[in-house]
Amino acid sequence: MATEGFDINKFKANFDGGARAYLFKWTPTFPGGIEFNKGSAASYLVKSSTFPGDEVEEIIVNWQGVDYKMAGKRTFPDWTLSFNVDRKSTIRKDFGNWIDAIHTVNGTESHKYGTPGSPESNDDDLGSYFSQQTLYMLDYNGDPVSTLTLHGSWPKSIGEISLDYSSMEVATFDVTFTYQYHTIE
Repeated sequence: MATEGFDINKFKANFDGGARAYLFKWTPTFPGGIEFNKGSAASYLVKSSTFPGDEVEEIIVNWQGVDYKMAGKRTFPDWTLSFNVDRKSTIRKDFGNWIDAIHTVNGTESHKYGTPGSPESNDDDLGSYFSQQTLYMLDYNGDPVSTLTLHGSWPKSIGEISLDYSSMEVATFDVTFTYQYHTIE
């Protein structure tokens, strides 16, 4: 039995082809004072990413013997970028420099940045290890259709690089960012 009012031509006209998962671009931003050798070329080494989700914590209040659910605080899950490793592993070293700037363990400049500063601080402020990261979802012409901006971000972890004699694949690693909040335009 056909659904009343369903028109395949209207459905096709409204769908408009959909967004493609491979049409995206990341624009790297490192805090001031950190040596970043790959520069804007890092955008081309990104293998994959996601637009992170949003979460609102659940608060359960017992009211007259019944659990009553209420919305709590909004939280922002970590964000991960996967990278292809360039021939000299420069991109991996660049993220290592950022981690070292936050907390060096070799005893020379531990906690170079001291306090994290403000999430809205200028990226060139040497008192802050925060940075703003931007991820664009693109249309078929390469123009942004949606922009994700992570405010007050820093690399929480740099993943391992798997090495394997039986593989001919390009080596990859992940960088997981934590951040204060994000905006999507």
